[in-house]
Amino acid sequence: MSENLPSAKRLRGFYPERKLAEESKIDRAAVTLLGNATRRLRAKPERYGGIVSAVRAAGDPLRGMEDAALGKYARELRGEILARGLNLPLAARVFAIAREFADRRIGMRHFDVQLIGGWVLLHGMVAEMETGEGKTLTATLPACAAALSGVPVHVVTVNDYLARRDADWMRPVYEGFGLTVGVIQTGMSLDDRRRAYRCDVTYCTNKEVAFDYLKDRLTMGRRPGEIQARVDRLHGVGSKVGRLLLRGLCYAIVDEADSVLIDEARTPLIISGSGESTYEAEVYRRALDLADALEPGRDYILREERREVEITPRGKIRLEELGEQAGGLWRRRQRREELVRQSLTAQHLFRLDRE
Repeated sequence: MSENLPSAKRLRGFYPERKLAEESKIDRAAVTLLGNATRRLRAKPERYGGIVSAVRAAGDPLRGMEDAALGKYARELRGEILARGLNLPLAARVFAIAREFADRRIGMRHFDVQLIGGWVLLHGMVAEMETGEGKTLTATLPACAAALSGVPVHVVTVNDYLARRDADWMRPVYEGFGLTVGVIQTGMSLDDRRRAYRCDVTYCTNKEVAFDYLKDRLTMGRRPGEIQARVDRLHGVGSKVGRLLLRGLCYAIVDEADSVLIDEARTPLIISGSGESTYEAEVYRRALDLADALEPGRDYILREERREVEITPRGKIRLEELGEQAGGLWRRRQRREELVRQSLTAQHLFRLDRE
């Protein structure tokens, strides 16, 4: 299962993020069928129970260690993980050390169910835990393991208070490994945000990290290539790359995932900024022209209660015809439909100076 664990070696480019591949109807049907079967297999608890015995074995020698010796042992583990990559034995050692630090420094010790929860989260899956089972403490396990492997970690929660509280509460555990901890709060300056995001582990809210990502997209404009980004970085903080806030979207642990990813995701986040050239303005003007060429009710449907626009199959065919005439990026289905959908949303679902 080590192929599913976080690794800095898998991070590509100056701003890593997962790309959404275009899918046909057949692709989506296959993903649905195979995904359901895969989820049933991966969701069996016995697949992850082995972490408990591994952590116990790794933790036995730690009980008698002095604090200084434990700290030295923990910090030396980072080099080994960077060289070899995360696997079950190394992750078990991280979990065991984190449990020992938590016990000594904040008076809390991870239970077996939290070890399993941390192992599940480290594999990029959802771990359902009841209130009072210690989700905040559980999150330190995958956060430490991912950060020690060289992957920037975001711990995402629902409000500023929880982000600050959890970061301060769990900070002694991270600092035992020599890891730095940052916190993003509403109203912070851009420089303070950059410093916080450059920490090994950053606590933030879903809205703050989403808006900071959108700010980065505005800063980058048309995404530069890797060579161009490397050259740009030589100019320091004043360059485009130097002005970016995040280090990419590498690995996130989401608290209250149902609220963050479902309930609050219904509200779109919109940000604006001044363009650096006429290119963007021309793109949006053309998107508005294409949107105006569509017939409401037949080419697209407004879902006002959910603030969504659905482009119908008839509308997609019409856009394909118009895109072929326009040429350039308008021949690319996903980008074309995304821009037109944004134009229709702005025209019909938002009011100036009110939303």
